[in-house]
Amino acid sequence: MSRSLWEYKFRKLSYWFSACISYIQLYVSMRITSISKPVVGILLAEHLGDIVAAEPIIAALRNKHPKARIVWIVKDLYKGLLENHPYIDQVIIENSVLASTWLSKLSPFTHFYNLHMNELRFDPYFKRSLFNDQAEKIGLNKYNYYKRGNLLKGIFDLCDIPYLESKQPKLYLGEQKTLDLPAKYWVIHRKSNGADREWQDQHWIALITQAIESYNISIIEVGASDGLAFNHPKFISMVGKTSVVEMANIISGALFFIGIDSGPAHIANAFEIPGLILLGEFKNFNNHMPYSGAYEQGRASIYHYPNGSSAEIPLDIVWQQLINTIPIPSTQLA
Repeated sequence: MSRSLWEYKFRKLSYWFSACISYIQLYVSMRITSISKPVVGILLAEHLGDIVAAEPIIAALRNKHPKARIVWIVKDLYKGLLENHPYIDQVIIENSVLASTWLSKLSPFTHFYNLHMNELRFDPYFKRSLFNDQAEKIGLNKYNYYKRGNLLKGIFDLCDIPYLESKQPKLYLGEQKTLDLPAKYWVIHRKSNGADREWQDQHWIALITQAIESYNISIIEVGASDGLAFNHPKFISMVGKTSVVEMANIISGALFFIGIDSGPAHIANAFEIPGLILLGEFKNFNNHMPYSGAYEQGRASIYHYPNGSSAEIPLDIVWQQLINTIPIPSTQLA
């Protein structure tokens, strides 16, 4: 057999052993812990927007299980968003999707809540899907979740808790180092894990240029990768230069947020930053509402384009939405 095939088999075996060790350690640890008190396990390892949007479920589960220890399993990338939460007792790093599939079949927790939908997560070597029995039972899936309400409504349904009113997500970042940022700035975010949610780069450049001139502010772009190819003295790219928690800290200090439907938009909602969110047709959803709390109740102007995807929204429509949301100061008018 070729060397590359042997290397693949070795990686696959190492992946399996790592998942086994992680699962056994977690299983034994939680079984021991549950001897003295009930333990609630929450599995929501990704994505950024889902994790932030789901935050109100923590208080709801604390009310449902007042004497329990609450444990959240998440990818290492997002640990900092949860480890300072006053109602979370422990954050555990997800080792792999394979370990999580075993956890969903045989859980050591007194109460276990898998908050992932089916057909979305597969381990890379064995192609096993992370299956959610509760999602299957209540008919919640990737084709209808926005038709039931916002993201948080589905989370409450998975936990069998009535969702009676819009709830405000919050983030607890703890002590953060001071970043060298302008005194007054807006934040933009333009990339998503789905290209069908994005707006065109040439429109972003035109919008940023016009906003800087009209509102006399600095604009910071945040994100993980693929920063906008644009240079201006009042445009700062922090793309790929921060951790998720540092990015959240930047958003928390913004005067205004402009973005698409993505994780940073949910962070802006958590900090109740006034904003403009651009939404178009997404998969089989139209006029969907991703957010609960401030953004659902009008803190942001959420524009739903009726004639196509976000990429197709004309620049002049977005500019008009912006000046309707934040009128240009009279001192800046010609």
